[in-house]
Amino acid sequence: MASKRPASSPASGNEPKRQKKVLTLHEKIELLDKLMGGKSYSAVGRHYGLNESTVRYIKKNEKEVRSSVASVFCGSAKMVNVVRDKTIVKMESALAFWFQDLRKKKKSHWTRR
Repeated sequence: MASKRPASSPASGNEPKRQKKVLTLHEKIELLDKLMGGKSYSAVGRHYGLNESTVRYIKKNEKEVRSSVASVFCGSAKMVNVVRDKTIVKMESALAFWFQDLRKKKKSHWTRR
């Protein structure tokens, strides 16, 4: 029995996936400034090629975005998809320090023999 779908349908898997657009921190700050200037969410979204819901999500996390910009050294850095909690960052750095300390102790233990 013949298939009811044409071979050129998008479900056939021939078309490439849409690329995810990632804004730089600088672009996100510009986006937030445009919103503060009175532009609508949809107008700002069209300008950046984003969905209105994405613009609303960035606006919802405005505090975290602005604090990330204040702590970033490189202006061209891209923001991580999830804004990280400061306590998690502190815990990860303490864990990395602990691993390094263990490795040093292990090396010194083997060099004494």
